[in-house]
Amino acid sequence: MPFAADLQRSVTDLDMSAARSGIFTAGIARLQLDADNLRRFNDVLRHISPDHVPYTADQIAGAARRVLRAAAKRLDVPFIRMRMRRAAEIRAALVDTHWPVPAPLESVMTAIVAYLDDTDHALIARDMPVVGQLDAAILVDAAMDTLRAELDDYAEFCRFRHAEAARIGLASPALSTDRAHWRRECEHELLLEQQLRRVRDARYGKNEDAPRGFRIR
Repeated sequence: MPFAADLQRSVTDLDMSAARSGIFTAGIARLQLDADNLRRFNDVLRHISPDHVPYTADQIAGAARRVLRAAAKRLDVPFIRMRMRRAAEIRAALVDTHWPVPAPLESVMTAIVAYLDDTDHALIARDMPVVGQLDAAILVDAAMDTLRAELDDYAEFCRFRHAEAARIGLASPALSTDRAHWRRECEHELLLEQQLRRVRDARYGKNEDAPRGFRIR
């Protein structure tokens, strides 16, 4: 799976203040937030981010209104798009047999994917224009403090695997490498870099007055 080099892909904020939700917004008249689905949404939120305060229906509706208003003004609202890209990375890491995810993180990632796939109980209908994945994007955002380092490591592993496969003329899936091998290669690269830095900083002569070089005329 390709990964973009956008290091800011998970830092776009979305105002969740219910006080600023406003009134009727064109295109959102049929948004109905079922109480049972909101409870399931907050159950998942509690699982992936135990310290997070549950969201209210007014907060979700307000966020949806602001996204729709921005879209109506032809303004780019990257919040959903960026989180769904992270969700794709979560899914890819989970199914990659060469990348074993630590159990606590796997539980969080599995909960997010399960929510994404449970279209019957989505808080916001997936087929709703513009905001159909807003609820899932909010959950991904809530999990990013926990998952960001893991996903960034996985992205680096994928780049390493792709480069190694290209170097020896294989397709990436055919390359026999895994997380442990990638980690060892990273450690070796770090040791080599440290050694080269020491060599560059060292001076081979003990005579500090010795000339630093010579010139051929």
